[in-house]
Amino acid sequence: MTYRVRVIVDRDECFSFGVCVETLPDVFVHDEDGKPVIQPFDSDGVPLDRLIEAVEGCPRGALSLVYEDHQPT
Repeated sequence: MTYRVRVIVDRDECFSFGVCVETLPDVFVHDEDGKPVIQPFDSDGVPLDRLIEAVEGCPRGALSLVYEDHQPT
C-alpha cells in the first residue's frame, strides 16, 4: 500500500533509548548526539505497520507521524 507520511522527532523529549533505530534501522539512525535522524524512505520499501511500531514504541513519545494525504484505513 502506498502512503505519504512524515516522521517528526521531538529532540527535547528524546532520551536516546534507540527503540526506533532497533525497529527500523533503514529509516532511523542516531546522530552524533544519539538522537534519531530519519533517512529518506518510500512506502514501497517500508511497511506502514513497521513505521507505526517504531513510532509508537518510543518510550518518551518523542516521535509522531503526520499523514500527508489521509490516514490509511
